Amino acid sequence: MPEPVDAPIPTVIIVGAGLGGLMLGSILETANISYHILERASELRSLGSAIAMSGNIFPAFEQLGIYEELKSVSLPHISLDLYDTKLNALGSVYSREHNIV
Repeated sequence: MPEPVDAPIPTVIIVGAGLGGLMLGSILETANISYHILERASELRSLGSAIAMSGNIFPAFEQLGIYEELKSVSLPHISLDLYDTKLNALGSVYSREHNIV
C-alpha cells in the first residue's frame, strides 16, 4: 500500500457570490477549508425575485445548523405565479399544502 502524501490542502476558488457560491463558502468555512469567493458585480442590487426552496436542499441547511432558524422565518406556499422579464404573466403552478413536505 502506498504511503500517504503529506500535501497541503488547496485553497478553493468559488466563482460567483450567488446563493450557491455563498452556501459553498459557508460549508467550507464549517469544514475549516480555505476559500475565496470571486464576484463580478461591484455592488449589491435587487433582482426582484423571491427564493423558493425544495426539499432536496434541506439536508445542507441541517449540516450548516441553520435549518430550524430558516424554517421559523419561512412561509409555506400553495401557488407560484410565473412572469417573464417584462412582467407578463406566463402562468401559475398550484399544489395542495398537504402534498408539500
